[in-house]
Amino acid sequence: MNASDFFHKKPENYNCAQAILKAWQDRLDISDQEIENFRQWGGGRAKNGECGALFAANYLLEKQGKPPVSKEFIAQVGSAFCREIKRVNKVSCSRCVDIANEIIH
Repeated sequence: MNASDFFHKKPENYNCAQAILKAWQDRLDISDQEIENFRQWGGGRAKNGECGALFAANYLLEKQGKPPVSKEFIAQVGSAFCREIKRVNKVSCSRCVDIANEIIH
């Protein structure tokens, strides 16, 4: 499944970070509790205001011993930081979820 299938959809209403984890849950053995723990990282609340979708993507890659994808993400949306992405670059959260999910495939 695509992460955007879970982003702000009923009944769970997952944020951007959670949607990334949910999309990879079965393939990477991610628990429901782990997904719930990522509720705190959506909406620009990840470290230093980083995009939650990017934060979650890098978390999943780190779990697998793979390098982060921040450079690839920034190349597509212009920043790693939620506020800049939305206000300056005018990229939607939904698009960021799609991009982060595509990059980690």
